[in-house]
This record gives sequence, structure tokens and C-alpha cells, in this order.
Amino acid sequence: MKKNIILVCALAMLVSMLASCFKNTDIPNFNTITVTFANSGPKFITSDVTVNPKDSIQFNYTVTSPTRMRFVYLQKNGNTIATDTMKAGTYQSFSTIKKLVADTAAGPFTYQVVAKDSAGVYMGGSSTITVTTTPDFNYYINRSLFVPDTTSKTNPCYINLANGKLYSYKDVSANVTSTSNLIDLGYYFNTDTIFVKKVKTAVGHTIYALNITPPLPSQISFYDISTWTQNATQIKVASTPTFASLLSGGGIKAGGILNLKTGAVNSLPTYTKNLTVNQTGNDSFAPLVSGNVIWVKTIGGKYAAIQIDYINQNSAAHGTFMTVDVKIQK
Repeated sequence: MKKNIILVCALAMLVSMLASCFKNTDIPNFNTITVTFANSGPKFITSDVTVNPKDSIQFNYTVTSPTRMRFVYLQKNGNTIATDTMKAGTYQSFSTIKKLVADTAAGPFTYQVVAKDSAGVYMGGSSTITVTTTPDFNYYINRSLFVPDTTSKTNPCYINLANGKLYSYKDVSANVTSTSNLIDLGYYFNTDTIFVKKVKTAVGHTIYALNITPPLPSQISFYDISTWTQNATQIKVASTPTFASLLSGGGIKAGGILNLKTGAVNSLPTYTKNLTVNQTGNDSFAPLVSGNVIWVKTIGGKYAAIQIDYINQNSAAHGTFMTVDVKIQK
């Protein structure tokens, strides 16, 4: 019994000693600063806003703190884009104006003001402000172009790139004057055969401008477009820049200028009709396939990129189609 009393007393003393080793501290306040944004004019931003690419945007902000600040940062999407180092008279209250240019790429971009002390310890930050850049290009996905059909003539085999709309021969013929001028490109399956490395090969899937030279091949001669406006759209296949990297109208234009300055044609793929197996003019022939990017300059001077996403079959049959995505300058 005496031994138990001694053990209980020893345990109590140990608990008391351990408790005395811990020091009660307040939970630190990790946001001790105050940030205010001033509306000093039409270009100054104080809350979430939507802008056009390359618009001028400005921030006028004041940061106050009960303790000494050393650094004040303006961050964009979590990355520092401007740093101010505090000097005498600004350690606890600092004001500045930052003049920026909105992104050319479309999408939301977040801005925040953050302060740190001389040891680089975070003192707090403002609420985030979201600046959303509206795209300066149109983006159309999953447009399926079908081969021309000879009977009802209702297969959508023409496309207007500006609005992403597809048209059949019947659609355009219903109002030739006001509709044919909208057509940038057509699609068909070219059954011409050529020799590629001495192997007889079908030309296959073809994208063309309506001013195609020579005139429409026999595969689509049953479509009389003699009274149509025949836009001289320029096209060319090229692999760079990639379709995914095109995030602005400026990027689309730059890619179009780069690729179309030489080698632009009005029909793809390009080939030479070979009559015998011994001719080798098509040894570099490249058929249109899924993954191709076709660069375009419309008759209106707009640049575009078309990516072929899917081709369902290699045939001139009624159900043959290719699915494309389109990015074009506004």
C-alpha cells in the first residue's frame, strides 16, 4: 500500500513538471496587413473585371501594417511580377501604382498583393482580383464535314470559318447570292489514283477552296457552282506552331503569316497525276490524315488554323466524313 502511494505521488509530480515545461502561446495571425485598392480612373482595377487582350490595366493600392514590413509584392497567378522594398517612412504604410497590359491569351488571371517582413516571413495578402481576358479569336470544335452526296445533296461539305457553320450544296443553292460568298472551303474524297514510290494510291480526303485550279474534278462536277462566289482561300499543311499552343488571335495570325508566305495552295493534298508506275513525281505525297493542321488565310484577310481530329474511313461513300476543330481571328 505504501509502495502504491509513493508511485502515485511520483506520477503526479512528473505530470506537474511536464506541464510546467509547456508555454502557452497565442495562435499567430497570418494576415496582419490591410490592402486597399483605389479607383483612380477608368483603367484602375479594384475588383474582378473582364478586359480585351492587351488592354491597359492599372492597380493603385495601399498596404498598411501594425508592424514593420520589408517587402511588398504584386503577384499574378501566384508568381511575383513586381517587388517593392520598404524604406524609412513606408515600413507600416506603403502606396504604389502599377501599370500593366492584359494578357493576349484568353482566360482568368488572378492578382494579389502580399507583404513579408525582413526575414521573408509572410505577413498577409489582399483578396485576389480576377482579370478575365476575352478571347480575340473564335474556337469551334467537332465540325463534321461529309463527302458530297449526289442525290439529295444535303451532306454538309462546305464550311464558313468565321462562324463555324457547315453548309450543304442544297443550303447554298437555296440562296446563292447571299450564301455562297460565305463559303471558305469544301471537302470531298478524291478518287484519283497516283503512284507513290511506285505504289498505286488514291489521293483521298481533300480540302479545297472554291476557286480550285484546275476546275472542279469529276468527283464533284455534279455540283454546279458556276454562279457561286468562289472565294480564293489560301491553305497549307504545317506542323508548327501546334494547334494547342494557339491561345490568341495574334498567335494565329503569326502562325498563318509564317506558314503561308510560301507554298500556299487552293487544294490539299497536292499531287501530280502520274500515268505510269515509272513516274516518281509523287514520292513525297502526304495524304490528309488525323492530326494535320491546315493553315488558312480567308479572302477577308483573316488567319485560321484547322485541326483534323478524326476521319472515319477511306472511301468516297455517302457516310464518309472528317471531324475538325477551327481557331480563327475575330
